[in-house]
Amino acid sequence: MKKLAALMLSLMMVMCLYGCGGDQPTQSDGDTATGTVNEKDVINVGFVQLVDMADAVQMHDSFIQTIEDAGLADKINIHFESASGDAATMSTIIQGFVDNGYDLVVPMLTPPTQAAVSICGGEIPIIFMSVVDPVYSKIMPDLNTVDPANLATGTSNTIPADLIIETANALTPLAEGKKVCIMYNTSQNNAECTMQTAKTYCEEQSIPYEVVGYADVTDAITQAQALSADEIGYVYVTLDSIIAANFNQLGQTLTDMGIPAYGAADAMTHGGAFCSYGVDYTTVGEMTADMVIEWYNGKALEDMPCQQYSNFTLVINSDVQEALDITLPEDYAAKATYVTTK
Repeated sequence: MKKLAALMLSLMMVMCLYGCGGDQPTQSDGDTATGTVNEKDVINVGFVQLVDMADAVQMHDSFIQTIEDAGLADKINIHFESASGDAATMSTIIQGFVDNGYDLVVPMLTPPTQAAVSICGGEIPIIFMSVVDPVYSKIMPDLNTVDPANLATGTSNTIPADLIIETANALTPLAEGKKVCIMYNTSQNNAECTMQTAKTYCEEQSIPYEVVGYADVTDAITQAQALSADEIGYVYVTLDSIIAANFNQLGQTLTDMGIPAYGAADAMTHGGAFCSYGVDYTTVGEMTADMVIEWYNGKALEDMPCQQYSNFTLVINSDVQEALDITLPEDYAAKATYVTTK
């Protein structure tokens, strides 16, 4: 009996030592405090997506494909979660990544990245995807420096406000006495960021402008209806994931008023804005995956500056162009991609 009791005690000790981890993910022997992976082993990556838009799907799919093409699908385990537009769900998802001891977090877009920085607190490295302005959003002190308190770097694909306004002035020059209307969502960091950039550019170039804020899609339409084509030469709608996904009503309203709308995202052009610049979101996903692979292969996060997408494509909505009777200069017409309102 004594031998049996001793055997049972030994078995219990083994179970305590090796079984207490339960179903938790296998973790690599890394140093997350300095953002490095020291031993090439299986790692677990928490991937959080805020909204289920076509652009987001493109970035997600190309990210996964790049990991697979590198032959690392069995080494880099991607745990994908979508918040379906709900901020509370998003925070819960990220907290789950922390609780499960994941090795890396990949948040898509600015709000999830800000939430990840706050929740992870520099304990888990972050490689973000498609953040508009990491510096303005206080994610990075500058694009080449990783803040040890945040431990975050990644990719940015901001379409510069000055590029869009410069294009607007070339395609639809302001008549005497008219000005630009800069519309932005007062509750979105990205919208405020691009609004400030647009204001600065207008002031530097002595372009007359006014700023109109809105709270949601309905308010945006109400604010647009209050504008006058006698005073406004064109509208620049700043970056806003909510309005971008629901641009049709705002776009139609402005077109009916005879005011061209320029969007900070090409999704707005598909929804009825006259013009924007397009981003190859597949490339953005690939760029982000390449950074994850570099980190997995031992590169310190501190040695990985933010990667900026810059190969923008001019996008023109031909339906709006025809409705507003706009003739493009030859150099712009030759390089434009044409879409119709969906």
